[in-house]
Amino acid sequence: MSDADSLRIDPRLLESLTSIELKSRMLVRGLYNNRHRTSDFGSSNEFVEHRDYRRGDEVRTIDWRLFARTERLYVKRYEMESNMRVHFVLDTSDSMRVPPPAGLPSKLELAATIVGAVATMVITQQDAAGLYCLGDGIEERLPPKQGLNQLSEIYQHLSRPRGQKGGDFGGLLKQLTEWLGRRGVVFAVTDGLDDLERFFDALTGLCVRGHDVTLFQIFDRDELTFPYDKMTQFVHPESRQRVVCDPMMLRASYLDRLQRHVATIEDWCKKWRIDYLRLHNGEDLVKLLTSHFLKRLFSRAFRC
Repeated sequence: MSDADSLRIDPRLLESLTSIELKSRMLVRGLYNNRHRTSDFGSSNEFVEHRDYRRGDEVRTIDWRLFARTERLYVKRYEMESNMRVHFVLDTSDSMRVPPPAGLPSKLELAATIVGAVATMVITQQDAAGLYCLGDGIEERLPPKQGLNQLSEIYQHLSRPRGQKGGDFGGLLKQLTEWLGRRGVVFAVTDGLDDLERFFDALTGLCVRGHDVTLFQIFDRDELTFPYDKMTQFVHPESRQRVVCDPMMLRASYLDRLQRHVATIEDWCKKWRIDYLRLHNGEDLVKLLTSHFLKRLFSRAFRC
């Protein structure tokens, strides 16, 4: 995302992600059929058309006769094939808008790029994607739909995500949960620098409703390294409270508190079987996201 009016995503990232099948661990009768796995097969599973084979498709769905004629891999689609509802919940508070180090995207720009890339992945495989922006309130609500028009709408929202102030992502996420229904896929993208009790309460509510939840925790590189060595004025991005101090005196305690905060989130996600990925704006996004979704795909194939 290079300016305020456009969302630009590395073509290598799009190419990599759209070649991977996004699956949910929730194998529910009547919700994720055929491509998303079901034990129901019968006369109602009438053949409709072929589509290109994607990494992660089951071998038994490949049309080998068509392969013999065309030397290309296609899988069969059936009338009962249904679609996942994928909800992207993006933190657009001022905490995500902190100016980044020179040459790097802000946390919000990185988060918007991730949402845009994964939404492309979802729409490409003919599932439904929706977007919700949480700042000082629920700023944007775009319910899940299929198709390129929906993807274009998501891109427009991501190019200038609404929302400022904030500080209660967990409380807003819990409020939003009532609108998301049940048994979908939820990607929460935030820095997670909020009250953990409210944050965990909201994530628990999503899990209890049967959602397959992933948490992307986004940091600025300087937040993780705290590279300051001179008297510095620190400004809280949401409350605007100011503190002038010698950062060398704070560095050890700051990094210790941050490490414990992050470890608590990661441990909690493991307990509730929430997929978790922590990253910062100085890392290789293509490598990290590709690795994450390949691991996700293989873990779900093994569980099934």
